[in-house]
Amino acid sequence: MIKIATIINTRGLKGECKLYLVSSENAQEQFKKGKVVYLEKEKELKVKSFQILKGMGYAKFEGIDTIEQAEALKTKEIWLPKEEMPALEEDEYYFYELKGCTVYNQNQEMVGTVTEILETGANLVLRVSDGDASFLCPFVKQFVTEVDVKNKRIDIMEMEGLR
Repeated sequence: MIKIATIINTRGLKGECKLYLVSSENAQEQFKKGKVVYLEKEKELKVKSFQILKGMGYAKFEGIDTIEQAEALKTKEIWLPKEEMPALEEDEYYFYELKGCTVYNQNQEMVGTVTEILETGANLVLRVSDGDASFLCPFVKQFVTEVDVKNKRIDIMEMEGLR
């Protein structure tokens, strides 16, 4: 199962949930009307409606019809089976595939591990951490030269001042 969102609040009085989306890129497909998602990997929730506003998701689920029912879901995670995730184009990756990858520079030196993926609007940015130190690396071809998700490895072109 892949985490796709966290319920962070409610909206209105009729049970709508405000979601922090792991990635907004495929959210419309992941939360399309009638789709079944899983609360905390266990309880099925059927999507009644969904929209994105200002980077946040807003979902209404069948059987969640009051603000009290929605309040009870706050802080809970929403998951989707891996095989139900939409197919990606070549050179596209899910966040879960990138997180945890070991990052190497052009000299084959290990520079850290991807601990976070940030959506900046223009492009994704990887937070690469090594112990207490970390740096940000734009996820663009000028910096990222190769991604091997099977072996959890990312090669980058480390330019002066990157870390």
